[in-house]
Amino acid sequence: MEITANTFMRKSYDVYPNLGYWFLLLLVLVFAGFYTTYFSVILQPKAFIIHVHFTLMALWIAMLITQPFLIKYNKLAIHRMLGKTSYVLVPLVLVSAFLMVRYSYYQFVELNQNVAQGLNQFSKGQILQRAAVIQAIALFYLAWFILFYILAVSNRRKTPIHSRYMLATALTLLGPTVDRIMVFGFKLETLPGSIPIESVAFVIADAVLITLLLKDYKNRRPTNALWSCLLIYLSGQVLFFTVPGTDWWQPFVTFIMKPDP
Repeated sequence: MEITANTFMRKSYDVYPNLGYWFLLLLVLVFAGFYTTYFSVILQPKAFIIHVHFTLMALWIAMLITQPFLIKYNKLAIHRMLGKTSYVLVPLVLVSAFLMVRYSYYQFVELNQNVAQGLNQFSKGQILQRAAVIQAIALFYLAWFILFYILAVSNRRKTPIHSRYMLATALTLLGPTVDRIMVFGFKLETLPGSIPIESVAFVIADAVLITLLLKDYKNRRPTNALWSCLLIYLSGQVLFFTVPGTDWWQPFVTFIMKPDP
């Protein structure tokens, strides 16, 4: 019975038998995206939270890459054991991610307050408003990560659904990497037509999900999970382009960033 169950589980995951190889691309994206701001200056003094967050994210990416290979090569007991460690790792990743957002938020506020001193250029309220808008993309990706991980864990016994939600959590890594590649690699602050730079990662994530949807539809496999992932991403993208400009966004971000360091 154990062999039969394991074989069934492996075949369920074989929908994307080469997913681990695709996840290896994350290593290239992370190195390219963070080379300027982290790897090239790694020996320079930095806030402790930066190293903690990067280490935890590196462990999470390593897990994302390893798990599909364990399924591919029928190491299912190790796969399940490693999956359980995510119950500890993911909360640590989330806490460190929020602390990184908070650190960046106050770094921006402090820098702009120093620049504004004596210039009467920006009020404190204007600086806080700008800081809240700047951090919006990080908060949206954090929310996506939390939601997709919860959906993946909730469906851990339904392996095809679980695997698709885990893939969706991996797509949340596109934003922090692709955005930095565009800014530091291609020296772009916006795209032609003043299109926000975040749109590049959005389009890539949507394209991946649509491609997989078409593949599942063609192979007569259930598409509910991928439809959910795509709709969640699209809804969040619409909110990203509309909500940070509203009157309540800045007070909301200011509240969740408290207390001041």
